[in-house]
Amino acid sequence: MKALVRRIGTPTLAALAAIGLTAATASATTVHRDTAAGASYSGPYQITNIGALTISGSGITASCSGVDLRGDLTSSGTGTLTSASVTGCTSSLGNATVKFLNLPYTQGSLTQGNGPAGSDGKLTFSDPNLSIQATFSLGTCTYGFGGSTTSLSFNVFNRDNAGRPNSADDLQGQILNAGLNKTGGSVLCPGSATANGIGKARGKVTTGAATYDQKLYLTP
Repeated sequence: MKALVRRIGTPTLAALAAIGLTAATASATTVHRDTAAGASYSGPYQITNIGALTISGSGITASCSGVDLRGDLTSSGTGTLTSASVTGCTSSLGNATVKFLNLPYTQGSLTQGNGPAGSDGKLTFSDPNLSIQATFSLGTCTYGFGGSTTSLSFNVFNRDNAGRPNSADDLQGQILNAGLNKTGGSVLCPGSATANGIGKARGKVTTGAATYDQKLYLTP
């Protein structure tokens, strides 16, 4: 049972990472400032979680209270994830320290269009370098792609979509049962796990600004 917790923050992080990656996109996709009528946006972005981000497997559920992903993107959606901070990962079996390995991540696709659950688009991330490491009192577990798992896909919702998963007025990404496979670590580490959560994405009003206050919007 304790071994199952070793991957506590891993899939969740990977999942949010994918949300924040806003990597390569289809040519028809455009990122705007504020609304569909706003100017196109290129610059730094930040992804933070809305509420608890959870992972589960073999009857065990854990949550991470803080996720902060940062990078740069262009108005066509191409970009990178260059930094990642995850905090407050806990469960009934203890705490965990989680970190991303092999940054930056670059391979992904953000496409605008009607998607699952009434979403406005879909983000698919397939960078083979994606790797998440979780360290617990009993050892370390590493997760990434492997076997039949070669990508992560997430639903993207515009800030005015009535069906967005949270009432927050922001561009949002929803992780639904996203999973990663074990790629290294103790034999006690679970072989796979699923993650669920919601993240919001913002840019900067000016490139040199200290805070991420620019709301974003996705269109064809």
